[in-house]
Formats: sequence, C-alpha cells, structure tokens
Amino acid sequence: MPELPEVESFKRYVDNTSLHQTIETIRFAGKDLLLHTSEKKLRDTLTGNTLEETFRHGKFLFIKLRRHGHLLLHFGMTGDLEYYTPDAKSPRVYVLLLAFTNGNNLVFTDSRRLGKIAIVNDVDAFIQERGYGVDALKITEAAFSKIFQKRKKAIKTALMDQKIVAGVGNEFSDEILFQARIHPMSIAAKLTEVQLRKIYHAMVTILKEAVGHNADRSKLEHYFFLGNRKEGLKCPGCKGTTEFKTVGGRSAYFCPACQKLYDNTTAQATSGAAFATGKLGGG
Repeated sequence: MPELPEVESFKRYVDNTSLHQTIETIRFAGKDLLLHTSEKKLRDTLTGNTLEETFRHGKFLFIKLRRHGHLLLHFGMTGDLEYYTPDAKSPRVYVLLLAFTNGNNLVFTDSRRLGKIAIVNDVDAFIQERGYGVDALKITEAAFSKIFQKRKKAIKTALMDQKIVAGVGNEFSDEILFQARIHPMSIAAKLTEVQLRKIYHAMVTILKEAVGHNADRSKLEHYFFLGNRKEGLKCPGCKGTTEFKTVGGRSAYFCPACQKLYDNTTAQATSGAAFATGKLGGG
C-alpha cells in the first residue's frame, strides 16, 4: 500500500520523467475514481496542457499544470505510475493515460480502484477544506506532542488518521510503534511527552530513511515490521513472539513483551518489559 515514502518516490518519478511535456490526448477509464471532478473537466483541463511541477502532501500527489490548477492523484492501495515509449509490451490496463506530444506516455494504474483523481484549483485550500493534518515530515516535535496529547483514541489509529498527521499508513505505523516500544492499542492521551517524542522521532527517522532509499523495501530490511508483518515471529529485541490484533478496523502487528500498553484505566504500563535505547530491529 503506498504510504508517504512511496508517494514521494512517485513525485520524484514524475519530476524525472514527465515535467515540461505537453499532453496531446488522454485516455480515461476511471470514472469511479473521480473526486469532485467531472470526466469532461478532466479531459478539457488536461488536453493540450503541460505538467510544470509536483507537490506532495501526505499521501496526495499534486502535479501543477501550466494552466487551470493541479492534477491530484491519490494512490489508494494499489496505485502506481509508469512512463514509457509505447510498444507491444506497453501497459494495457490503466485508469488514466497521458499521451505526450513527444510520443511517450504516463499512465496511472490502480488494479483495486481505490485511488482518487481530481483537478484541484488551489492545493492549500483543498488540504484546509478537507481538514488534512500537517505532513508527517513537516510537523514539529512540539506540535506533534500537543496534538496527540489530546487524542483519546488508540495511538495506532491516531497515527494513521490523515486529519491528525498526513502520510503514515498501516505498515509504517506498526514499525514506528515497534521502535518506540509502544503498544498500538495504547491511548494517545495516556502517553507521556517523552513517549510521544519517541514516537515522533521514530516516525521521522523511518520515513526519512525510506524516502532516501526511494521506498525500496530491500534497503529497509533492518526494520523488523517493514515487509515482515506476521503473527508468531520472534522479536529481535526480547525473543518474544509477535501478535496480531485489529485496531480501529485495521490490522496491527506488535510484540506484547516489549511494546507497553497504556489504556484508559491506568497510565501505568499493563504489559511489557524495558529495553535499552536503539533500534530493536537492528541496523
């Protein structure tokens, strides 16, 4: 599932392949993905237009057009981009194809069709009107702590709430909480400022490293839960075994022995063991 690092890699991909190119025609097969935009508006806006620059906020990619605003792409669970010169092996299934005047194409694919496509006039207004939080790599430590101290919901749910902080998804939230040694069901408001700072620094460190590696998971294998989310695994920190629970309707993987649980009944840890600082996952 594309999270902030993947969307940042899509941004860089467009930057390196598709900017300053004029769209000759478009092909579109994603009416169900349109967000407050008609198919006519999409076609009329994109045809003959030029991609100028990109901007990412959380999991949203905005591509500024030479005229009439931005093309918005949200990648859902399976969204992807491919730039290519058409040949016999070209993608046959896509929801949006931009055919440039230079003969190359940029396609947006989404096999599960859970993404979104729109024309947005004002990026800042779009983010503000829909109440999205500050980008996870732009929020300050102080702002992060202040926001989460007020949230009476599970910390995993809060981390994944795009209206609190934008960009963190299911897989990265598991790793962030594992590194901070906080149980995903802990109530955010029950965590101390020190614990929230640990979560913040784990979030920033992991996301920045993932971005630096262009979201290449093969270079992030030293992080335990990235690409390795299973029940019954041996924890590298305490040699206990990982567990699975559903938290806020989403899957959560964690080590109950070294990730402490803070709930609504007590501010004390109800389970867990203390370990020295440093990455539990190695590296």
